[in-house]
Amino acid sequence: MIPLIIILVLLLVIIIFIAFVYLFIRNKTRSFLSTYFNTTSLREALDKSEIEANNTPKSLSSMESIYLPKINKDFPSLNINELKTEAESVIRGTFDAIENKDTKAYLKYSKINSYINNQIDDYKNSEIHFYSIKIHNTVLSRYENSKGIATIYFQSSIEYEKQENNERRKKIQSRLRTEYIYIVDEDKVSNSKKVLGLNCPNCGAPIKGVGQRKCSYCNSGIEDIVKKTWTINNIAKF
Repeated sequence: MIPLIIILVLLLVIIIFIAFVYLFIRNKTRSFLSTYFNTTSLREALDKSEIEANNTPKSLSSMESIYLPKINKDFPSLNINELKTEAESVIRGTFDAIENKDTKAYLKYSKINSYINNQIDDYKNSEIHFYSIKIHNTVLSRYENSKGIATIYFQSSIEYEKQENNERRKKIQSRLRTEYIYIVDEDKVSNSKKVLGLNCPNCGAPIKGVGQRKCSYCNSGIEDIVKKTWTINNIAKF
């Protein structure tokens, strides 16, 4: 049987070791917090980290130097900055639609309509308001031209304040991706795997073909909204 004195010594050694490890970790943590957050309090550091995150714009992946020459070659008359401005206008419009819980303005764009409806569903039991919406930057991130469809992708860095019910406003940094399409050759579109997010502007039924002249559901006339013009096709967070 192990003598009691040995057991007590072992316990004392273990306690000293644990205390040493605790002090070592505490000192290292305080040193780290002091260096990077100018505080020794973990809670204060977390608060500062959250504030910094809420005030730092989200990063974007600009590929303009690679894709813009290709776009200019394929579409010499296209002003890419005008398309960016339009994309930012649509983004601002979606905030209004979500706040007012009204998707009428985007009825003919099924993917955008779906995005807005999903956001509305998230706040279905709340009164939601957006303030101080600011778009820091919009960049060209990708370009494709194949199977009859040309597609331009933009990324936008956004800042806004959100108030849910009567809670305090919360500043949020976010990113959205917008997608624009141009029908280069409608005869090839049927072979493309890309889904065109376009609906009848009257009843919202899907437009099945690029050259479709009348809605197959309500029989309303349909203009060529994607033929020989750049049209927004999708919007999504990323």
